Amino acid sequence: MTTQARRVCVTGATGKAGRTAVRDLREQGYDVVATDVAVSPADLASGVLAADLTDYGQATEVLRGTSGVVHLANIPAPGRATPAVTFNDNVSMNFNVFHAAAALGLDRVVWASSETTLGLPFGGGREQVPGGEGAAPRYAPVDEDHFPYPGTTYALSKVTSETIAAHISQWSGIPFVGLRISNIMEPHDYERFPSFWPDPRSRKWNLWGYVDVRDVALACRLGLEAEVTGSQNVIIAAADTVMNRPSRDVLDEVFPGVRMTREIGEFDTLLAIDGARRVLGYEPKHSWRDHIEQSLSITSQAAPHRRRPPSRYSTSRRIFCRASFCARRKSS
Repeated sequence: MTTQARRVCVTGATGKAGRTAVRDLREQGYDVVATDVAVSPADLASGVLAADLTDYGQATEVLRGTSGVVHLANIPAPGRATPAVTFNDNVSMNFNVFHAAAALGLDRVVWASSETTLGLPFGGGREQVPGGEGAAPRYAPVDEDHFPYPGTTYALSKVTSETIAAHISQWSGIPFVGLRISNIMEPHDYERFPSFWPDPRSRKWNLWGYVDVRDVALACRLGLEAEVTGSQNVIIAAADTVMNRPSRDVLDEVFPGVRMTREIGEFDTLLAIDGARRVLGYEPKHSWRDHIEQSLSITSQAAPHRRRPPSRYSTSRRIFCRASFCARRKSS
């Protein structure tokens, strides 16, 4: 699909993912209409269009004259607003954008669903759920078949929106690509990762998943360009976890008894990205291991059955981190 003179709209353009997606698309030759409800004077000066997408008329106007939309605007997580506001605003925004895209005859809708549709928070407490508790995953790696398993009102808004997307895609014939995006990180966020390592329970809620914001932008662009039909929803995560210990060991420690459906690489993500690879050609390009010079070696207390890495890696922690991870990634 050519990008030449292709005009697309990016909603949520002043957010973390939105800013990076706008920049990436423009670098790839797209003509981008950027819009958000939260717009600073600097944003306005740079051409960002202020629009409230809970209003159908405004949603229609920001999409008019475009051929596709990357829809990232939503209340981005549970706990930011009351449960009713979270659900109603998100579903309203999503329906308005989806329906306006169909009414205007756009040729592609790419939108931000969420990893929370798969069951997050795993093992967590009550969070916008009347009487509910976060449960353990039914199996790992968690893939698209783990859907739907909403554990919060926020997640329920995304599950509902995936249903809406499927029906509007069926009615209109427009391909919809829903990105079940993991916890988005910018490079400076990786400085916090060593604080997760002593207690894996601190990050159990999404099976130690994350995704670099630049890979989110890549997924958005691939969603516009991939040859897809119908409504496709795929997990977008990094290829590894936030932990410096083998994924299987961490899973066994925190969620003992959870069934593994297949073998995985030593540090592989437990949020399976096979679907995104197949549907979009997605291959994450970024890892915290590019930024943190820490050893991935396993302590004898954590994994006494594992040998330490070969001595040829001991001279450089960074070389060991990248060589170990990259070799595993190339062999997969």
